[in-house]
Amino acid sequence: MKSFILLLVNLVLVAELFAQGKQLTGQHAPAASPALAPAEAQKVFSVPPGFEVHLFAAEPDVVNPVAMTWDDRGRLWVVELYEYPMGAAPGTKPRDNIKILEDTDNDGRADKVTVFAEGLNLATGILYGNGGVYVGQAPDLLFLEDTNGDDVADKRTVLLTGFGLYDRHELLNGFTWGPDGQLYMTHGVFSPGQIKIPEATEPGVQMDAAVARFDPRTRKFEIYADGTSNPWGVDFDKYGNAFVSACVIDHLFHMAAGGIYQRQGGVPGNPYAYELLPSIVKHKHHMAAYAGICIYQGDNFPEEYRGRVFMGNIHQNAINHDRLIPNGSSFTAEPEKDFLTTTDGWFRPVSEQTGPDGALWIADWYDKYPCYQNARADPEGVDRTYGRIWRVVYTGGEAGKKIGSRPQPNMDLSKLDWENHVKLLAHSNVWQRRAAQRLLIERVRMNSEPSTTSLLNTLDGNPSLPIETKTAAFWVFNERAKLGRGLPLFIYWDPNVAYRDQSFRAGLAAKHIGDTRNSSAEAMSTLEKAAADPDPATRLAVATACRQLVSSSLTLDTDINTEVPVGKILVALIKSSADAKDPLIPFMIWMASEPLVARNPAPGLQWLAENGADTMPLSGILARKTMRRICDTGEPAKMDAALNFLAAIKGNDDNFILAALDGLIEGQKAKALQPTGDTTVALAKCLESASPRVKERLHQLGTVWGDAKAVEGTLKTINDQNVPVEDRIKSVQSAGQLKTDAARAAMVTLISNANPEPLVIEGLRALSTIGGDGGETAIVRNWKNFPPAARRTAADVLVSRSSWVNAFLDAVKDKTISPSEISASVMRTIANYKNENFNRRMERFVGKYREPAADKVELTREKRKAVLNGEPNFARGHELTTKACLVCHKFYGEGAEVGPDLTGVGRSTLDALLANVIDPNQIIGKGYENVMIETKDGRSVSGRMVENSDSQIKLLAAGPVENVVAKSDIASMKVSELSVMPEGLEQMSDADFRDMIWFILNPPQEGPLTIEKYKVVTAK
Repeated sequence: MKSFILLLVNLVLVAELFAQGKQLTGQHAPAASPALAPAEAQKVFSVPPGFEVHLFAAEPDVVNPVAMTWDDRGRLWVVELYEYPMGAAPGTKPRDNIKILEDTDNDGRADKVTVFAEGLNLATGILYGNGGVYVGQAPDLLFLEDTNGDDVADKRTVLLTGFGLYDRHELLNGFTWGPDGQLYMTHGVFSPGQIKIPEATEPGVQMDAAVARFDPRTRKFEIYADGTSNPWGVDFDKYGNAFVSACVIDHLFHMAAGGIYQRQGGVPGNPYAYELLPSIVKHKHHMAAYAGICIYQGDNFPEEYRGRVFMGNIHQNAINHDRLIPNGSSFTAEPEKDFLTTTDGWFRPVSEQTGPDGALWIADWYDKYPCYQNARADPEGVDRTYGRIWRVVYTGGEAGKKIGSRPQPNMDLSKLDWENHVKLLAHSNVWQRRAAQRLLIERVRMNSEPSTTSLLNTLDGNPSLPIETKTAAFWVFNERAKLGRGLPLFIYWDPNVAYRDQSFRAGLAAKHIGDTRNSSAEAMSTLEKAAADPDPATRLAVATACRQLVSSSLTLDTDINTEVPVGKILVALIKSSADAKDPLIPFMIWMASEPLVARNPAPGLQWLAENGADTMPLSGILARKTMRRICDTGEPAKMDAALNFLAAIKGNDDNFILAALDGLIEGQKAKALQPTGDTTVALAKCLESASPRVKERLHQLGTVWGDAKAVEGTLKTINDQNVPVEDRIKSVQSAGQLKTDAARAAMVTLISNANPEPLVIEGLRALSTIGGDGGETAIVRNWKNFPPAARRTAADVLVSRSSWVNAFLDAVKDKTISPSEISASVMRTIANYKNENFNRRMERFVGKYREPAADKVELTREKRKAVLNGEPNFARGHELTTKACLVCHKFYGEGAEVGPDLTGVGRSTLDALLANVIDPNQIIGKGYENVMIETKDGRSVSGRMVENSDSQIKLLAAGPVENVVAKSDIASMKVSELSVMPEGLEQMSDADFRDMIWFILNPPQEGPLTIEKYKVVTAK
């Protein structure tokens, strides 16, 4: 609600600017040129040789198209989103429509328009199936039917409710049928929802940034894969792998079932993955927002394009183009030259799909604005006049060749019989294959299939049939199995028979077992054998099946079934994947193991103790996560099991033992979980034959538990110059939890002597955690000896406790600390204490804390002049950017991840960058709020929340600095109405500000500086 209120406040400010006759600029600025007529717009498209862009429909037949689908007759259904972004005013009839566009003479142009449904409000998704259309209209998922055959909806059913409405960029969208016959959809990070069936009394399934799926037969809704930013659309390759394009962060993700991925903001629904999966890209396209994705599998383009990825880029007015390269069980994406570009700044591609003709269809929003921020303030609002549907067709050397929009003008796949539907599974165009598979699954659900002989022959009888055809046949069989009419597993895969496509069959067997939750002895034996398959995609399917068997959810650990005997299967997976080189399998093995570890870690620990050293490095990953999960249970008896495990480890692989110890230490960063047994005896036994590195970690662990000898060893290590810096830092982190006089004294000694800067910084942070008297005096006394980065940390530490603030201000008064060394974030922290004495002294010695300026536009205008007046120094700009920005942001791989990656967001123009730097609080997405925690011992910490488990909260602040706080230690927690990013960067000198801004706008990776390209058009 707070983020929505801030959005409205910002809109009021923007509206005032328009009232003054001023045109807003920046990344949301309107197109600089006027709208073009469809014929003129068509002329300025640029596509590869042999391709042409044909118009299928345009205004007034279609306006504001946001989503599209086809029926069994090849007719295009389009959602017209008139009510974007505000929604219909109360008491007025909503104006969103669904239209059916038909090309009756099959000349490639729509000539018949039927309004199927009117009166929708913020409708953003549509998909045809089961005799009607599924429509996304947050907060609801609707099913609209025409029961009398007149092509007008006369029945409306609410299937699900609870989808978020906060950010109108990020509503539910991208509907498509998955290979499993379920309805897949995407949803953005800043519109969180709790999804449930209308009659449910439970809270529902949490969803923000995610790919989700809905089973029309059972009405089950679940998160398929969690993360990314604002994905708008999902598509599948021929193997059934899901892909989404994303905004702000990396642009392309392979979304494996149960995966938990890097996200733009917020925290994952499951905090026990202990890592986030990355994107599959190593490159950037134009700084942009992406809308739509198509894995091309049509039959109109040349063969070289099959499997390529097409994505709409609404800021670049282009269709970007990537090539997928297999990488174990996943992929990497390689960039290709942009597939479609145009000089028409109104072209806004929002959906790209392969049509019945095998061409690439594009829904073009066609608007002067790329996003809604400015549009909502413009008196004209979102343009409600234009809209186009384009088809990119391959004509080869036959320029202007007519290509029909569907195979036949009178086609109707629903009238074909079962055998002909089966034949269509072998069609060269993915549209026909998917339509046929959907119709076959619908018939299976109605129990109207006459025979499965032809389907079985498709799966097994014809060696020339492609994998995608066999996969489609399999999923029809799978639907029968879920309805109790399945076939024996050996039909899918028999490891004793020399099939020509063993790995393919093994993967299908694993998917069948997981999808049907088959835990029979035969199924378990099948999975165990498949777990040793050399194909990583098959092993990934096995790991996913194990997760499905032990949990009712792919991404959450709810409704755990500990009775399913998956232990042998997981062991086989660990052995066959021990090198841990695959980008997904280690993660998925953990996800399958995690619910079992949380319930009863003993069996897994026993196996790891006996075999871990022989199955590295994968077993090390699992040992570390297992230890962390034990800590997060908060159960001391399970910590006893962890301690016994350390004593029982066989083998001498230090890396394995260190991984387990690191997991235990990481898991107790917020608060120690003391075992019930005697740790002194247990640790002494572990130390008997330990190597120096292992001994050091054991001392750190013992320190966390307060073991006297371990504490003595750890405190000694902190100031031992002969110990590697990395180990000393870990000792500092462990000692920080002691909160004793001895620990404080060790830190004071550390910061008072000449030590490496990273070590000094860690010592300063530990002093903040330890608290008490004396730490602040030592920091002030040694201030002059600290390097710049350590001084920034020291200032943050001195104001992290209210009892230390006066010492900080005294040092400023005495000129020990220069006011120029005090950041805006430090001043904001002091102001947040709401202490009149602090504020009075700060104003006297430092300066008054500047509340956000009311006229940010005037301030931006002044800074723009300063930036444009003078030659930038790029070396100096890099230095300033590193110090001021990269403590929070990544930029071409350099920096931290507290805020969004600057490489792809917020700097599309000079004005866009200035607006984001000078006024970071104009709109704050959920997940980027500044969360402020006060602990029971008087410490204040703040930052972006990145982890929220049952036992602890992790905040990420500038530095980057991780603050892990036990929930039991929290006195108060609140979410600020301000961004994590502080204001005040504009208070730099004009020269420094200019250098920093120009470096961010034009880093060396993007070629020579061209100031003109950042200038914007100002309205007359």
